[in-house]
Amino acid sequence: MRSLLFSILAGLLIASGAASTASAQSILSELRLGVLAHDVPIIADQREHGVDLNAELRFVSPVPGNWLANIAPPLRWVLDPRPNIGIEANTAGYTSQAYFGLTWTAVLFQDVFRPQDHIDLDIGFGPAFNNGHTVSRTHASLGSNVLFHPSLELVYWFAPRTNVSVYFDHSSNAGLATHNTGLGNLGVRLGFAL
Repeated sequence: MRSLLFSILAGLLIASGAASTASAQSILSELRLGVLAHDVPIIADQREHGVDLNAELRFVSPVPGNWLANIAPPLRWVLDPRPNIGIEANTAGYTSQAYFGLTWTAVLFQDVFRPQDHIDLDIGFGPAFNNGHTVSRTHASLGSNVLFHPSLELVYWFAPRTNVSVYFDHSSNAGLATHNTGLGNLGVRLGFAL
């Protein structure tokens, strides 16, 4: 699993480097890099510790813009998700995970502190693949190495191509297995439009 996580991270870095070419810019949307507190005790008791290093690559939405032209602007975000792929590598030897899915972005406020800045709410969902314990007395008992992975992110775009955000994600089997400790991670990320 560790080699899979490193392969995904290497792929993310290579893909972000490829973004400087015109063809890559047509499919890549954004790179976000973050530092997350691991297994924060928001949803369940903390069983694991450390810091997660997070990298996520987002792609442009597969939905053509002309399909959304007649949709009211406040509702367009529901029909315009962006695919993503990411990794969370735990620095203390606890659970690391790789994930992919879709992210929906709703603009909450525009021109907040100066012209052209804005605050967005990102909502993500998809599967996560982890190297954690399915049953354990000393670690989180995840119940499965494939979990649901919802996320929330409050994003401030302070420049046209750069943002900073507060990010929370939760990995859980939603009660489909006997054990379901789940993991919640909370931290900050820096994003770059590609």
